[in-house]
Amino acid sequence: MVMESLESVVLTALKTVPRRQAKANSQDQVQERTVRMRRQGEPDRRFLVAYAIDPNDSEAVIFRIRPATSRDLGPARTPMLSTQQAADQLNVSRPYVVKLVEDGVFQGVERTQAGHRRIPAAEVARVQQAMQVSRRTALKRVDTLTSDLRQQELDEARTASKRRWVKTA
Repeated sequence: MVMESLESVVLTALKTVPRRQAKANSQDQVQERTVRMRRQGEPDRRFLVAYAIDPNDSEAVIFRIRPATSRDLGPARTPMLSTQQAADQLNVSRPYVVKLVEDGVFQGVERTQAGHRRIPAAEVARVQQAMQVSRRTALKRVDTLTSDLRQQELDEARTASKRRWVKTA
């Protein structure tokens, strides 16, 4: 069963009207397609779209749309990002994102027919959060190290200054 958008079915029907006018008078030429549609914020549903040339007007097409099933088709597909979009969101270069993909950092990466990588937006958000946590940890570590080094330098300076000013009887 091939799923198509309603728009593509309608365009296909309208494109085939001139070819079918040559075969006019054949009312049994009803084409039926299955499409997925959804209202905003609701899950996808499957519909059957049947269309045929109007027997009274050969330039018109009659459509009939009815639910194929009363069940929802489940959640809509997760949004996918290109490697460039992911790089922009992560504030890194695109080649670095490609390296992360090849290293397996991102889960659920798909390839298009043209070979382009598509990364789930949720995975990009997860990696972004992990990068922020590691940045904060590194910054705290650097801050701790610099404070310790600063204190050590002050102690050494005090010790050195005490030696210089020792009273000689």
